[in-house]
Amino acid sequence: MGVTPSVLAELLGTTEVPEDTGSIFKINMLLTKLPKIKSLVYSPKQAFTGTFHVNEGYQQMKKSYKEARNSISPRTFVGEMYCHTLTDNTILSQDLNKKGYHTLTFFGLDIPYVLFKENNEQTKKIALEGYLKAINSYLLEPIEGCIATDKNGELCIETKSPVDLENELGMTEGNIFHGNLSWFFDEKNSGSWGVETKYENIFICGAGAKRGGAVSGIPGHNAAMAVLEKFNH
Repeated sequence: MGVTPSVLAELLGTTEVPEDTGSIFKINMLLTKLPKIKSLVYSPKQAFTGTFHVNEGYQQMKKSYKEARNSISPRTFVGEMYCHTLTDNTILSQDLNKKGYHTLTFFGLDIPYVLFKENNEQTKKIALEGYLKAINSYLLEPIEGCIATDKNGELCIETKSPVDLENELGMTEGNIFHGNLSWFFDEKNSGSWGVETKYENIFICGAGAKRGGAVSGIPGHNAAMAVLEKFNH
């Protein structure tokens, strides 16, 4: 099972467990070209091939985290970007590849689920504006001018708040990590692999397992090992 701990508890008829609230704001963009950056050392292709950090210095992140607890408009918007087409361009058609198109995914941090819950659509607009402004501070040209448009002339941009993730994917309070990373648990309470449930044939392979979590891949590995161990016996 790869669902959140709360969803799993509901499915198994057990007591629902408390979970950390989500605070990731996702922006998906289709670009006609990579934007020019302010760096005189790196090309746009070099800059966007790895993880592009936006205002993610330690002090900036501390400030953003503190400010975002109570307001949708922290003075510092932080996050990171990934250009997946620079690693695998098969996610786009041959026609778009020939035209130089790219996808760009941005993960904005810190704005909690509760602020989106009050007015999701309006808060999403404010968040998008803040994050795009933060991205543009690193560029020589506005990112908006590099985003493709659809047949109606609208920018090819998609936003997902923690509320959207809960409604569309069943992620409790929009937490894509299901909870904090976990490491040390005694076998009596978490089982040999940390993926066991009270049912012998149901194992947790998602981030809510008792060891690992987030995007570590550890729960999936441990669930597979638990299944192999069960059948080998």
